[in-house]
Amino acid sequence: MTASPQPLECILLSTSVEVVEGWQGEEISEIIKSIQSLDTFVGILSNVKAPRLGVSPGFDTVDSDAIWRTLDAFPGYQTLDSVNFIPGTIPMPCTQIALKYFRRIKDVWRERLDWTCSEKEVCSCIGRWQHRATINTLQTLSNQIIEQMMVQEASECLRSQPNLASIWSECYTTEKCPTPEEMSSLYLDSTVHLLDNLEDYIYSYVDCALKAKHSIDISVCYLFQIDPAARYILLDLIPFVASRGVKVRILFESMTVESQTLRGAFQADQSKDGICGRQFCQKLPEGSPPFNRAQKELRCASHLIREVLDFASLSPNIDCRFWFARDETCKYRIKNHTKCHVFDGGMNGRVIAGGSNVAPRPAQLDTDFIVEGVISGLYTRHFDDMWEAMDARGSVVHMASAEEKKEVDELPADNVLSNKETILRGGMPSKILFLPSVPSSLGEDAILRCVLGGIKRAKESIYMCMGHCNVPEVVSQAFKAATERGVKVEILTNSLYSCDLRNGQRDLFKSLQQMLRIAPKVELFVTALKEGSDEGPPFLHSKYVIVDSEWVAVGSWNMWTRSAFYEMEAEIFVSSSSFASELQKKFERERNEFTVQVKTAEECEKYLPSGCSICNQFGPFFEDQILSSPCSVLASV
Repeated sequence: MTASPQPLECILLSTSVEVVEGWQGEEISEIIKSIQSLDTFVGILSNVKAPRLGVSPGFDTVDSDAIWRTLDAFPGYQTLDSVNFIPGTIPMPCTQIALKYFRRIKDVWRERLDWTCSEKEVCSCIGRWQHRATINTLQTLSNQIIEQMMVQEASECLRSQPNLASIWSECYTTEKCPTPEEMSSLYLDSTVHLLDNLEDYIYSYVDCALKAKHSIDISVCYLFQIDPAARYILLDLIPFVASRGVKVRILFESMTVESQTLRGAFQADQSKDGICGRQFCQKLPEGSPPFNRAQKELRCASHLIREVLDFASLSPNIDCRFWFARDETCKYRIKNHTKCHVFDGGMNGRVIAGGSNVAPRPAQLDTDFIVEGVISGLYTRHFDDMWEAMDARGSVVHMASAEEKKEVDELPADNVLSNKETILRGGMPSKILFLPSVPSSLGEDAILRCVLGGIKRAKESIYMCMGHCNVPEVVSQAFKAATERGVKVEILTNSLYSCDLRNGQRDLFKSLQQMLRIAPKVELFVTALKEGSDEGPPFLHSKYVIVDSEWVAVGSWNMWTRSAFYEMEAEIFVSSSSFASELQKKFERERNEFTVQVKTAEECEKYLPSGCSICNQFGPFFEDQILSSPCSVLASV
């Protein structure tokens, strides 16, 4: 049996906010009606008599008076055991904490109403959504505010540290960033195969799951209940393989679960944005389960998680936990952005990873891959660390067999794949380095360090596509040095016309202005409306760097300062000209189809938000003003 729903979950199951159904250009009366509906909802929350119930303290944990436990595998982190103590409990804030978030959403809706009434100048985060005709603007604004509140404490902590930006940059000077050649002994023999579209991804995923002999480990950040492919994997495929004896562990990110639970208050959450067909069902491997439970309509992501927890309670082979951690020094929450699916982790296991969460989203362009071989054991080892860290009851049960556990613990650095039957169709034999990151208030980003090492050794070309991005000054300086020695550097990124998250857009274009002033020879391409088109380009969610058409960094890592201080990631570094060439073709295709070139820092102004509560910047890295504080974490290191 699963745990009883919490007060907030009960309220969301019984009532909701009626959001205007217009996809763009809402009528004033409709916005007023939506605000009134939100007022009614806030009144209901205010009258709840058990405001302190809720296993999560919400996004703000600096002043938490709960008992936090230090994590052995992650010494700089703490967790709340109450989050995972009762199986089947979805982490949710209490109603009083939720009230603060909904009142903030109401403020932004009123800003939208004021703009609609007067058409006065407002930040593009508030007013410019007309190019995305398939979204509900008010609901989208709600998501922007919730995402901003998630990072607020981390950002305020960083802003309070004097001279943080310059101190942090000094940690990533050239001599401190090793090249791939200097780390060659850490690269292992494995194979890699690029997954470039939804059909290829789903077929490969189902094939891996059906062939799994003993275990599947899943780490997921965001869930989208309107995606049929994600529902199929979680509600049909996973129960099917578990019924055949395969042990499944699913690690959810609690912070995004809470944010998407709050989004579930809005009745328009079943928007047209992201809805796709089920064409992938026609091309599944033989023996695949039918599209059955996935047909159920779910209003929000927490309903999808509830479905997963319900069938997990009935299966001895499925276990679920929620990642919940905060920085031990500054006390702000740490988000687990790691996305990976490990099948029979060990010497010859398989891993599907990259930018996608459960599956690629419709209307997005992502980059995912399969790696097979010894690297899968390193993914398993990292997953084990995260899983065991969230063990609230002190009894860690390893899901893998003793033999497979031994394989993971004794991974040899010189392992070479010898069993040709284990190599995936199209898999490219490569040298691969697996590297997770453990961000904290110390600002260490091992992945950024390796990317800078790759840029440092570039001789001919650098191609970078980043779904979410702000280019740190140290990277701009590295680009400058590269272009001055004749290296071609091309950058591909989103703009307000494609990005589903406006929070980082001001940081992004401030950093791009800085980059073009420091390294004017860099060729910058951003998504834009094509001439004669009213609909925006797709969201480029990929995250990769290609150097000299032979070395690639790819995974869940975004090149922005959040990755050093706030978001956990997992990346692979691949030495393979074949894999690099395939990815470079993808870069060129998407650059030509969806972007325009921005040649000067001044041209960035066209895309730069003027500033508002939605795009309030993360930390002090691209602002002139830095707040004072009695201490600096980095300065003490």
